[in-house]
Order: sequence, then structure tokens, then C-alpha cells
Amino acid sequence: MASKEADTHGAILQDTEPEDGDRPTVQLRNAGKAYGNVRALHGVDLAVRPGQVTCVLGDNGAGKSTLIKIISGLHQHTEGEFLVDGEPVHFTTPRQALDRGIATVYQDLAVVPLMPVWRNFFLGSEMTKGPWPFRRLDIEKMKQTADEELRNMGIVLDNLDQPIGTLSGGQRQCVAIARAVYFGARVLILDEPTAALGVKQSGVVLKYVAAARERGLG
Repeated sequence: MASKEADTHGAILQDTEPEDGDRPTVQLRNAGKAYGNVRALHGVDLAVRPGQVTCVLGDNGAGKSTLIKIISGLHQHTEGEFLVDGEPVHFTTPRQALDRGIATVYQDLAVVPLMPVWRNFFLGSEMTKGPWPFRRLDIEKMKQTADEELRNMGIVLDNLDQPIGTLSGGQRQCVAIARAVYFGARVLILDEPTAALGVKQSGVVLKYVAAARERGLG
């Protein structure tokens, strides 16, 4: 059975009801967002469950980006409820959302094109070794871990030292997905992941979305 909910601006949220009635990882109840007198989002009901893919569809201006920003902790909802594991939350920063296992991959992917693949995989969360104050980057460990995690997602790259900017758009999306999974994401939000890709590369991205789903992510 499939249920659909629509906000007042026309964004359609589609979710599949679980057979066992398990609790959603992320849930919105009659949620909305207003900027002063401007109501950007209103009356949204959404449930994201482990091992399922939920799609958000709507015209430009329907409120899709606002919805993503609320769930990712960038903006706060001004009406309704936002629950994680059944607990009401009110995130004030994306870090708080990430700490609860909610990761967002935006269209720009948050990568540095001229840096190697392995360095982008750990960007901002680099592994180090050695005693303080002589700690240094553990490059060998980062390369090994990045290679293992990418292979676990079915991504095989011949050279992790190549700049990530030399990869195709689909490959960069897949690296970003694998990175989020490695750092503990339970809910993965993809902001128009195939918007700038061709048919073949879009198929590659959807393949890895399915792989993330099989690993239990919502």
C-alpha cells in the first residue's frame, strides 16, 4: 500500500507503508515553515523508514528545498512536529542532524575537485596518528579505508590519488554516498542527484542508491 501526502504548494511526498509497522527513522507531522508572512511549507506529513526509498516530487517553488533544509538541520520548522526515532527534535545546525544519522548530499557534493578521491572521502574528518603535538595525517589508513568502503558499495576505482574532479558526475555522486554511509548515516538525503547527469550516469547513481537501501538506510 502506498500513501501520498501533499503540501499546500503542491510538493508530493510518496512513501510505502511497512508491512511490520516499524517506527520511521524520520517523521514529519503537519510540518511547515514560514519566513515572516511568507509561508514556504505547510501541512507536510512524511515518514522515512530504514531500507526504503522515499521520493519528493513537485514543481519549482513547491517547497522541496525548504523541506530538505528542515530535515538536514539547516532551517527550523515553525509549525508541526519533526521526530527522529519517535523523539521530537528541533535542530539548530546541520551538525546536530548529522549526529543523529541524517546526512545530506547536495548537488555541489561538497568536494574539492583538485584534491584526491581519498582526501575528499575524509574531508573535514581526517584520520591522524602519532602523539600530540606530533600528530600527522594517517594517509595509508585513509586510502585503505576509502578503498574498502567504496568497494563495499560496489565502486571500484583504479587510482584513489586521482583528483575527484576527473571522475564522472555519477562517480562523484557515488563517492559522496559512500562517504555518508561510512560516517554513520542512517537517513541519506539526495538533492536532485541526477539533475545534471545523462541517462547512463543516472543509472549508475540509482544503482548505488539501491545499494544504500540494501544496507538499511532510509
